[in-house]
Amino acid sequence: MKQRREQLEQLNKEALIEGYLLLEERVRSLEKQVSDLRQLLNAKLPKTPQNSSKPSGQSQKSNKPNRLPAKHGPKVGHKGKSRERTDPDEIIECRVRACPACGEALSPLPQHLAARHQVIDIPPIRPVVRELRRYGRYCPGCGRYCRAEGLAGFEAGRVLGRNLEQWVVYLHYAHPLSQQRVQTILAEGFGLQLSAGSLDKILQRAQSGIQAAAAAIHEQVQAAAVIGCDETSARLAGVNGWQWVFQTPRFAYHVIRPTRSAQVMQEVMGASQPEVWVSDLLSSQLCHPARAHQMCLAHQVRDLQYEIDSHDCSWARAVQALLYQAMALGQQRDKRSEPDYQHAVARLEDDLTHQLTLYPEVKGSQGLWRRYRKHRQSLLLFLQRADVPPTNNASEQALRNSVIYRKVTGGFRSDWGAELYANLLSVLETARRQGRPIFQTLASLLAPQPSFSWIGE
Repeated sequence: MKQRREQLEQLNKEALIEGYLLLEERVRSLEKQVSDLRQLLNAKLPKTPQNSSKPSGQSQKSNKPNRLPAKHGPKVGHKGKSRERTDPDEIIECRVRACPACGEALSPLPQHLAARHQVIDIPPIRPVVRELRRYGRYCPGCGRYCRAEGLAGFEAGRVLGRNLEQWVVYLHYAHPLSQQRVQTILAEGFGLQLSAGSLDKILQRAQSGIQAAAAAIHEQVQAAAVIGCDETSARLAGVNGWQWVFQTPRFAYHVIRPTRSAQVMQEVMGASQPEVWVSDLLSSQLCHPARAHQMCLAHQVRDLQYEIDSHDCSWARAVQALLYQAMALGQQRDKRSEPDYQHAVARLEDDLTHQLTLYPEVKGSQGLWRRYRKHRQSLLLFLQRADVPPTNNASEQALRNSVIYRKVTGGFRSDWGAELYANLLSVLETARRQGRPIFQTLASLLAPQPSFSWIGE
């Protein structure tokens, strides 16, 4: 430094001015570079389904690369398997009439079975009109007029049979199709013309049995020890509302309400107090009635991924890796000995505690750091209980068909339609989780005496 000073003192005035101007130009250039780099670092990275809670349907799909065509046929060493034959409903026999070589008549002669081939088909479906005729007469003994009683399925005011009603409910809700599409299927596939009013009457008539089944599911959910909860938007008579789901591994209860507040949870759960509540960190979800809470780690992994993609935050990368290790450890619970598993859990807990003592430099990661310190007990609760999942994916999966239904139909025009859909979806999702056929489940609910005893099994 002293030597450099002596060198500068020997320079004349012109040389000093020229050097100073060069330094100013250099400083301005470096300041501009720093400013550009700062803007680049502060620029917001677009959120995707991989680094946020944005739905996967809203992501930009890229073109698939050209690939070599896959090899057709079974793999080497694969043992083939064909469809098993069943007892035929109809047998068509083909016999040889004459020898193709000499013309000798073979029809009168006995022939043996040379080959069999079965084809499965559906006959043309046409509606069947059944007319009930009730007879009566005056009693010769007392003079009272007597009339024969009607049969189940021919109630006063009924025009459409239960099998047809079952198909309408199945197509409209289980697959979710709009009423216009259901009308088209019935007209083109069954040759049956139905008005929108007839479809509404079918759905209204199915309401009582479905409502009773949903009430039974509601009781099962209220009595559960671990409950997952989530919500998605819904349209009620042109107004934005919310569809909630309260679910366990075997039951799912749906309600549609105009609000997203904690009042809905209080209404559904009543005086019940589950042991663990699994959900995201929505403010209303944090007002849960449970004794403990497990936050959805799938949401946290995506939030951390955003900080990694946008700022290459080392703290976010370390915490994300720790959460992945925790979820993998939870899946290995049954494969490890109890002492080994508890030792691994304790090590993860210590690592998480250590990470929460490190304050990240990135602003977005600082918000996550404060979140995890505040909800520290809700991060790894699933490692202590085998019945608690680390994510709330089961709740989101229970709402997936509702999102499709909302896009197909545009929402609900009446309160009773929204209530019927929520009740029916509760039944269908519960049947799916219990491995029961959806079509047969609907048949049991639309029968003259609805049967839903299987719900509590």
